[in-house]
Amino acid sequence: MLRPGAVTDGGSGRATRALLWWAVLVIPWWIVLVLCTRWEPVMRDGWGHLVWLRNHPTGSRGLVDFIADCYLRDNPRLGQIPTLLAYLPGPYHAVITPLVELAAFALLTAIALGRWPRLGRRDDALAAALIVAAVTACVPQIGPILFYRPFTWNYVFGLVLNLWWLVPYRFELVAPRPARRWLGPPLFVLGAAAGLCNEHTGLAFAGMAALATAVAWRRGGLRAWMIAGLAGLVAGYAVLLTAPSQHLRYGAIAQQAGIVARIVDRGALGNLRVLGDLARALVPALALVALGLWQRRTADRTAPPGAPPVGRWSGRSSDRWAHAVLALAGLVCTLTLLASPKLGPRLYFAPVALICAGLVGWLIGRLTAPGARRARIVIAAALAAGVLAFVAIRLVAIHRIVGPVGEVRRERIVHSRVGTAVTVPRFPIALSRYFLGDDLVVTAAREAIAREWGLPAVELEAVER
Repeated sequence: MLRPGAVTDGGSGRATRALLWWAVLVIPWWIVLVLCTRWEPVMRDGWGHLVWLRNHPTGSRGLVDFIADCYLRDNPRLGQIPTLLAYLPGPYHAVITPLVELAAFALLTAIALGRWPRLGRRDDALAAALIVAAVTACVPQIGPILFYRPFTWNYVFGLVLNLWWLVPYRFELVAPRPARRWLGPPLFVLGAAAGLCNEHTGLAFAGMAALATAVAWRRGGLRAWMIAGLAGLVAGYAVLLTAPSQHLRYGAIAQQAGIVARIVDRGALGNLRVLGDLARALVPALALVALGLWQRRTADRTAPPGAPPVGRWSGRSSDRWAHAVLALAGLVCTLTLLASPKLGPRLYFAPVALICAGLVGWLIGRLTAPGARRARIVIAAALAAGVLAFVAIRLVAIHRIVGPVGEVRRERIVHSRVGTAVTVPRFPIALSRYFLGDDLVVTAAREAIAREWGLPAVELEAVER
């Protein structure tokens, strides 16, 4: 998604340094993603996917049966399909999953900038680094989101499809392009796929695209593909919400109360807690807010006469509020959670990612505005580097330990003879924002796995004292 662009930093030396910035960001982060993906243990819903693959053919007929079963009885989200495929034997998961995750960060950067990031621009590399750092610092369950396949493919993959679909709308705000009538059909299909991904993101993305469409209409540049894309997203979202399995999931919890009753039953404090969890997750991002406000105050005092105030750097008034709209969309995603019958930290990935993208886009505007001090860029880069180094070390250190333990657990459970009781080692890592903890400490989980694999019992090794 990154494409070489014209060297805007001036001179081949600066272009080379920009490429070095990109390399320092992308290569180590890609290595971390590959290693942790390779080490990810099978746990929780992963056992169910292994059982399904054992009991069903893996060809097209088996996949059709799986899709039908998900839509009618289990989980109708589109991400369930690649989740199942990620459990197939072979290197596919460790190869493809990190690329999808890198694509998510690249798309967030493009949405923040309003154009594709360029390899010849150091400020684009800084924007990408800040987005990755902000997301990894703020997402409550960053480890599970990136390295627990059911979360990764339902939430990261879902966000990728939605961002990919949103890109043409975002770019149209910055600079109207030719009509491109051919874009309508593929954007309708992509919109339908994006709408099928997550219940709590559909309204926010539809709202952003509708706003972009209204702006284009007002300035006389309404495109047919904008209507087609919106129609596709709405259609996919409607199919997701009306799937028969929505009434059966989580023990038919959605049937126990309507949306209004659910919000009322949660109470004022319970509903405020949903928003409070988002606010608490975003606390690390306050450092970027402080840096942006500091830059604006000092830059406005030192800017050349006649230069626009920092923060009003966008060439188009229609794009001036785009970053605020991104942050508002993250809030809308969170408000949508109030109607959800089941909550959890994983559901804050999309809201946090959108808010962080909006915040970084706003900050980069200040760091690169006329009269802005370059020292602030160094501070921002150092802040991003410190966060990324800390998070990367934590992720690698944890998954390097749980990976081999998880492999022993999987081998003993999957390859033991039917009728043989199995004892497996415990995970030596507790629940944290980097790891989900030991799923087999729950007796019901061990009993379900034992039943599926024909074992009298699955027990954990005794705790050493």
